[in-house]
Amino acid sequence: MKKILIVIAFLFGVNLAYGQNQTIEKSAPKEDKFRWGFTFLNVWSDVKGTTPDTFTKPSLGGNVKAEYYPLDFLGFTAGVGYQQRGYGLTLPDTGFVAPSINTYRNRIRMNSVEFPIGLILKTPKPIAGGSTWMMASVGVSPLYMFEANDVYLSVEDGFHIVKDVTSSFNQSDMPIFISIGPEIDTSAGYFQVQLIGSFGTAEVYSSANNPNGYSGKNRYLGFSIGCTF
Repeated sequence: MKKILIVIAFLFGVNLAYGQNQTIEKSAPKEDKFRWGFTFLNVWSDVKGTTPDTFTKPSLGGNVKAEYYPLDFLGFTAGVGYQQRGYGLTLPDTGFVAPSINTYRNRIRMNSVEFPIGLILKTPKPIAGGSTWMMASVGVSPLYMFEANDVYLSVEDGFHIVKDVTSSFNQSDMPIFISIGPEIDTSAGYFQVQLIGSFGTAEVYSSANNPNGYSGKNRYLGFSIGCTF
């Protein structure tokens, strides 16, 4: 009987210690130093420079990324993705249709592969109910522009006129980006909504095929939605 009591006491002690350990683990805050995820971007892009009669156009993009947080408030991010850039060209009113339709049909659409690398700063502790942080990031996004098209939108029949103008533009740039917004812990992952801006550092137009002598740099403003796990 004495041996049985000793065994029961031992098993009870082990179970109690295990339960206490589980309680500590469950109550401890998550410390996800390494994360991976994706981001979708919806921005409005143009070229800031001497190009006459331009307007911003919607441009979509997305990337996969990894984040590393050596400290609660400090992290690093790196990724790879696709991003549209470019601008709209205002056409003269020919009187063929209403001016608001006729003059805003022309687009310069640039398609790029980008490699965003940045620094992340977060509030050390969550705000707004304990599951939301404010975060901001800044970095560079080296890109390779693999295709540029001059697109005339034919709204009447849907047969748009597309002309390859890749040779008119430089194919590399290193834009600086900055973003800010909340990050929400959803238990399944982290949901991020950011206001984002990107500002090119290199000349957009190619000197080899630029008869009008235009000059300018890429830029866009918009928002991004992302998740990390």
